[in-house]
Amino acid sequence: MAVKTARSGNLLIRLWQIVTVFFGEVKAEMMKVAWPSRDEAISSTWVVIGAVVVVAIWIFVVDKITAMTMAGLIRLLG
Repeated sequence: MAVKTARSGNLLIRLWQIVTVFFGEVKAEMMKVAWPSRDEAISSTWVVIGAVVVVAIWIFVVDKITAMTMAGLIRLLG
């Protein structure tokens, strides 16, 4: 959480202090992050790409089936 600064100094000085504190806290939090190794990042990327392809194919198939069904119903009723 950001440290409250005193209301002294002009607006630019207070703004600079707030920004400085914010980025200091961001740096401290980023040091706590457990970054994945290169191999973990690559394998996770392939899993995501594979999942996207599977979902895209599923949506394509369901869309085509729905379109054919609707066209058949329209032809049947028209």
